[in-house]
Amino acid sequence: MAALARLQLLVLTSCLLLVTTTSASPIGQPWLPSHLSARSDPVITAENGTMYAIDPSTMEPVPQGSASDGSGVDLNASALIWLVWSFVVGVPLALTGIRFWRLTTAASLGIACVVCVWAAFVNTLGPSGISDLLLTCLVMGAFGLGFFIGLFNLGRLAGITFLALSAGFSIGVRIVLFRDGLLVPSFFVNWIIATVCAVIGFVLVVVRQRLAILVSSASVGTFLIGLGVDLVINKQKGMSTGLRFLFDRNNSHLVDLFTRGWHPPISTIIILAVSLALIPPLAYTQHRIFKAPFTPERPPSVLISEPH
Repeated sequence: MAALARLQLLVLTSCLLLVTTTSASPIGQPWLPSHLSARSDPVITAENGTMYAIDPSTMEPVPQGSASDGSGVDLNASALIWLVWSFVVGVPLALTGIRFWRLTTAASLGIACVVCVWAAFVNTLGPSGISDLLLTCLVMGAFGLGFFIGLFNLGRLAGITFLALSAGFSIGVRIVLFRDGLLVPSFFVNWIIATVCAVIGFVLVVVRQRLAILVSSASVGTFLIGLGVDLVINKQKGMSTGLRFLFDRNNSHLVDLFTRGWHPPISTIIILAVSLALIPPLAYTQHRIFKAPFTPERPPSVLISEPH
C-alpha cells in the first residue's frame, strides 16, 4: 500500500509539473501563428530595408521588442547573477547530489520554479518588456521560494520527481541545441524530443530511485555548469541564445529571434558535448563515494507515557 501511494503521489506531482511547464512554455500556446510553430521565418523585409512581422489573422504588423531573456549584456549585473547561480547550484549537484538530500531536493524544486517563471515571462511580455535585472530578480525569487519548500520533508518526494524530470529534459534540450536552427526543422519535434527525455527520467526514478538520483544530479549539475562556462566564453551569444530560441514564441520577439536565429558557436557545441559526456562518470563517482541512502531512515520514535 505504501508503495502504491508513493507511486500515485509521484504521478500526481509529475502531472502538475507538466501542466505548469506546458502552460508556461511554447507548447502550450495554440493561439500563436502556425508559421511560428514550425519555426519558419515569419519576418518580412520592406523595400526600405525595415523588417517587421505580420499577424496572419489580421494582416497587420505586430509591435516588436527585444527578445531578452534576462541574461543581461556581456558580464553586467544580470549576467553575473546567472553566472554565479549556475555554478553555486550546479557544482554541488554534479559532485555531491546524492549526499545532501535536503539541498538536492531544495535545488530541484527551485530549478523547476526558475524554468516555469522564466518561460512564462519570456513568452508573455509585451514589446516594451522589462529590464534584464528585474526579470533576473523575479526568477531568482522564484528559485528561493522553491528552494525553501524543498528543504522540508513535505517537498522531498516532489523534489526527487522534479529532479528526474529536469535531468531528462536538460539532456533533451542539449541534444536539440547541437545544430543550427535546432536539431529538427520542425519546432514541435524538438520539444517532443526534450519531453520524451523528461518522461524517461520520470520512469527511471519510479523503477530505480537511487540510480535516477545519481544520474539526475549529474545531469542537472553539468547542464548548469555548462551554462555558466558558456556565459563566460560566449556571453549571450551561446547557450543563452539557443535556450531563448527554443523557448520563446512571443509574437513581439519575432524579428529579433529570426534575424539572430540559432547558430551555435563551436565552443558551445563542445561545452554541450562535454557536459553530456560527464554525466556517467560523475554519477558513478558519487555512487562509489557516497554509500549511504539518499534520505536516512528515521530512528524509531520513543513513546513516553504520561503519568496518571
